Amino acid sequence: MKILVVVAIVTGMLLWYALQGREWLKSKSWATGFFAFIEPIEIALFKKSETILFARLKVVVGLSLTVLTTLGSIDLTPLMPFVPDQYEGWVRVAFNFLPMIISVVGVLDEKLRNSVSKPLELVALPDKVAAENPKVAEAVAMADSTKVEAVAVVVAAKSA
Repeated sequence: MKILVVVAIVTGMLLWYALQGREWLKSKSWATGFFAFIEPIEIALFKKSETILFARLKVVVGLSLTVLTTLGSIDLTPLMPFVPDQYEGWVRVAFNFLPMIISVVGVLDEKLRNSVSKPLELVALPDKVAAENPKVAEAVAMADSTKVEAVAVVVAAKSA
């Protein structure tokens, strides 16, 4: 039970950090020392991306729950009287697979974050608007080429 409390507290702290804490701390001048210390760790663990941090948090929570479920630390017996007998097996299977599903969702989130790099405003733009407005089409193309150039410069700088 103590480990669940620790997992819940750490999860809550990471959620706060990912959703608003990092941005809030960045706005404070007294936190510059913290970010000087934590930045290399952030880069190594989640590429300074709150989205990847949240995805990896799902993976860790799912794996932790999988281990706890497998070890029998999470007990379903108080809930089972409310489940009809014919569905009891399915409920146990679903409950046992739920942590693994959380982990898989985290892995998929991270994969999507690594493959999608356009701003939401460009992704949500209807194709019809870009096709009808040459300025919009030019701006979208410029954003794509700028992104490619920026990534190439960063990769070259890392390898040098």
